[in-house]
Amino acid sequence: MASTEADTRASIIEGVRDQEPDRWREFYEIYKPMLLAYFRKQGLPEGDASDLVQEVFLKLLKKIQTYDRSRTRFRTWLFTVARHTLIDQARRRNSQKKALDGWVSQVLATREDEEERQRREFEYSHHRRILQFAFAEVRRRKSERVWACFELSVVHGRTGAQVAEELGLKTDAVYVNSWRVLQDVKELCRRYDEELKHDPDDRLP
Repeated sequence: MASTEADTRASIIEGVRDQEPDRWREFYEIYKPMLLAYFRKQGLPEGDASDLVQEVFLKLLKKIQTYDRSRTRFRTWLFTVARHTLIDQARRRNSQKKALDGWVSQVLATREDEEERQRREFEYSHHRRILQFAFAEVRRRKSERVWACFELSVVHGRTGAQVAEELGLKTDAVYVNSWRVLQDVKELCRRYDEELKHDPDDRLP
């Protein structure tokens, strides 16, 4: 029986919930740099930011069981977990009198509009990170010629005839190869609850 789109999108989360090693490795590989960048941008030195990333993953081991996709998108839910982890860190520093350069006050006094800006920025970062992963993963699976059909026609906007002439293929083959690559990229994006919007921002990393 074919999986529904919702089943496909939930597959990664289900794998993480079941603590499947391959899913966890993939999950960690994708989200570690994104979370690290978020914490660094909030003013934490790299060592402290790395510690918070590990703390987020420890929380996810428990909290992932409560994630309900019908209520919120995963990227929004993940931002909430990361944001609360950051606030907890600021409160710990404040109670331990370790505030540095007003960082604690800055985090704890964040206005709603600033938090909303951070959320939008985090979600955009999520979109770009998943897209980067999907491009890299699909490119690894495809031959150079098949990938070139997609890259030249879909990403760079060349006509099918131009790509066919450059690669020594028939125009129909260019369209078929490009379509297959695009479907694979979309499928991987959906597994992480993202859509390939195919707008000017959706370029190759």
